[in-house]
Amino acid sequence: MLDVHRTASTDFLAGGGEMGALMRAYDWASSPIGETAGWPQSLRTALRILLNTNHPMFIWWGPELIQFYNDAYRQTMGPERHPSALGQRGRECWEEIWPIIGPQIEQIMSGGEATWHEDQLVPVTRFGRLEEVYWTYSFSPIDEGDGVGGVLVICRDVTRDHQATIALREREAELARVQQIGRIGGLEVDLRTGFRNRRSPEYLLVHGLPPDAVNESHEDWVRRIHPEDREATEAKFKEAVRAGVSEYSVQYRIIRPSDGEVRWISVKSLIERDENGRALRLVGAHTDVTDEVNADRALRKSEEEARQLAAKLAELNATLEQRVEEKTREREAASERLKITEEALRQSQKMEAVGQLTGGIAHDFNNLLTGIVGSLDLMQTRLNQGRTENVSRYINAAMTSANRAAALTHRLLAFARRQPLIPKSVDANALVVSLEDLLRRTIGERLDLMIVAAPDLWCTLCDPNQLESALLNLAINARDAMPDGGRLTITTTNERIEAPRPDAPALLPGDYINIAVTDTGTGMPPEIVARAFDPFFTTKPIGQGTGLGLSMIYGFARQSNGHVSIDSVNGQGTTVNLYLPRHHGEATPDSAISVRSDEYAATGETVLVVEDEAVVRGVIVEMLHDAGYRVLEAVDGPSGLGILRRDVRIDLLVTDVGLPGMNGRQLAD
Repeated sequence: MLDVHRTASTDFLAGGGEMGALMRAYDWASSPIGETAGWPQSLRTALRILLNTNHPMFIWWGPELIQFYNDAYRQTMGPERHPSALGQRGRECWEEIWPIIGPQIEQIMSGGEATWHEDQLVPVTRFGRLEEVYWTYSFSPIDEGDGVGGVLVICRDVTRDHQATIALREREAELARVQQIGRIGGLEVDLRTGFRNRRSPEYLLVHGLPPDAVNESHEDWVRRIHPEDREATEAKFKEAVRAGVSEYSVQYRIIRPSDGEVRWISVKSLIERDENGRALRLVGAHTDVTDEVNADRALRKSEEEARQLAAKLAELNATLEQRVEEKTREREAASERLKITEEALRQSQKMEAVGQLTGGIAHDFNNLLTGIVGSLDLMQTRLNQGRTENVSRYINAAMTSANRAAALTHRLLAFARRQPLIPKSVDANALVVSLEDLLRRTIGERLDLMIVAAPDLWCTLCDPNQLESALLNLAINARDAMPDGGRLTITTTNERIEAPRPDAPALLPGDYINIAVTDTGTGMPPEIVARAFDPFFTTKPIGQGTGLGLSMIYGFARQSNGHVSIDSVNGQGTTVNLYLPRHHGEATPDSAISVRSDEYAATGETVLVVEDEAVVRGVIVEMLHDAGYRVLEAVDGPSGLGILRRDVRIDLLVTDVGLPGMNGRQLAD
């Protein structure tokens, strides 16, 4: 009998998944509300509803506000409360948010009406941390006798919806700013009802409607169209909706209600459809193009008048046509010159840097050539005297100078060549150190150069040639800012960006290397710093700078997913911070792996050497002969091609790239 009675008394707790089972097993006799057999019908009914719905719900019952909740609500709770919250007093369970919800509950318990709260911020501790959670919820009284026995709460976590709404509002505000700047009227039409349910202020302005104009129907819009354009415009709109297209554009005249003025409107729209192709929504951009249309009409009128005069003035027409043709050729020539100029400007940043080096490089090359020629003269003298002592020392001296000259030439060509960004894994420390000689020649003897390299610097992913060019340009700028001497310091560090910085808001959180170039020069005032990255902006005299250096460095940094910023104090110096993202990987070697000359021995193979410089060709041919190869010679591409076409086996082609007539690449192809 006891089991039967217990079952009968808890049938209203049937089902309900995990929470139903927990409620049936709970020792309610020891709780303030007592055995389930004594529970009022209103509570039983509310619990039956709570346990058999998929919507998050919970109940507070009695003066102690004893808690009940269902499986759907359990999923919104963290392990800090579930399952201990079942049967717990509400004030104890929700002590952290009671100042927010307590007054609302007390109002309901004291006989107040049901309340509705939408998008309310109620921070909740879940999984060990306080979360800013937005809720939409309702508090409804559960009647008991002549009073209120408890509160039924229906709620939903709308944090994601709230965040999406905020993001949407921000995007809409940004779009509104764009529309305001461009005088573009935004429009949204519900094609299922025909009502224009969203119109931007610019749309109302373009169409001459009052700022407080309410939604308008399709018929309202049609009535505003000029009578001469009305039928065709409406027909084109309906055909676009019916035909299943996704884009729709049209031009027509309107009569503005505000002043009765006739204006030309250009419309470009997108039509959104469901999976069956049924039109749902149209989003359009309306622009007043009256001035453009009038100008076009005036131009067409002038052309028509010109054609009419040409029935009468054939000779004048021929002259006019000739002038038009000439103007077309002038425009084509100007366009071609513009392309050439743009290409020259793109290259000017590198070439300007190379140009800055000319004096120092010429001096260095003279020194290197002196070492080479002097060593060769001494060798010649000793050999003519029949003396061979110290010849190896002269050879080593000449080779050392020649290798330094080759390295310097290679570095200059790397700066001057034209190429797209080719990102590689780069060890910035090694790159900066390799530039030290070139940088010292760039800044001159009056300036001190200091390189402070961080140990264990991370690798970065970027175009090493562009990075070299950027550092060289920064060194040149620093040199020009220190006409009376000073110190140039290049520092490398690892930096972890936790949050956006005020001086670099576009720098996203993450790991970066920072290459800081600091000078003790004249510095810049804030208004110059603000424009330093603008293309073509320069403070240098005419002819001494293109204004592209810093802008191209900025573009290189952004293309490499990094950032560049300037910290400068007028009269005290400048620091340029170049941030490049960390790359997890080994640095890419700068040069190909060398091969020992004795790893391969010649076995009579035939080599064709194509070189227009006789001295160079002679040296190569003699070296190959000494190595045991059979060698054929050609002085240019066509003669080399002739040898290749003979009935003779060629095992290897060695060719100069810069050949007259046909270059080495064309010959090899």
